[in-house]
Amino acid sequence: MLSVLAVVLSASLSLPSASYSNAALLTSANRHVRTTDRYVQQLLAEGLDRSPTLHALMGGLEATDVIVYIQPVSELPGTVAGRLLMVPYRGTGRYLRIQVALGRSPSEMIGLIGHELRHALEIAEARDVRNEKDLVMLYERIGDRSHEALHQYDTAAARLTGQRVQRELV
Repeated sequence: MLSVLAVVLSASLSLPSASYSNAALLTSANRHVRTTDRYVQQLLAEGLDRSPTLHALMGGLEATDVIVYIQPVSELPGTVAGRLLMVPYRGTGRYLRIQVALGRSPSEMIGLIGHELRHALEIAEARDVRNEKDLVMLYERIGDRSHEALHQYDTAAARLTGQRVQRELV
């Protein structure tokens, strides 16, 4: 069984230019943002149609060695709405899992996904982050610790990105 560190990353927008079609970002066999959940797939499709920022995030991740799986969950610890976990892998790629708590409006969910994808891009840009220890060190350097007892971090870039994605949906 794989162990994962629940480094909670509660959602500078210098994003790479994205030249990928919505269809490629949603259905390509080699896409870097994935889900097996129909509702999340619908949220991603709506977000790509209406948010240039979400499109840029997903396009930016395509140029990296990071694969992100998005999973809806019925609840997360405490007041956490979303979190990102690093999945241990010994190969050349890096695998991340984003969990988002259900129970919000579609625009709030899409904004939350944007927030968490910004964290994924932060990790992708930090090529030295290969394991849980490296991940904690990255967020101790670039993030704000939001809970003393747990590894819970956030960044201003992710907060702004989530807000921006949500505004673009209006």
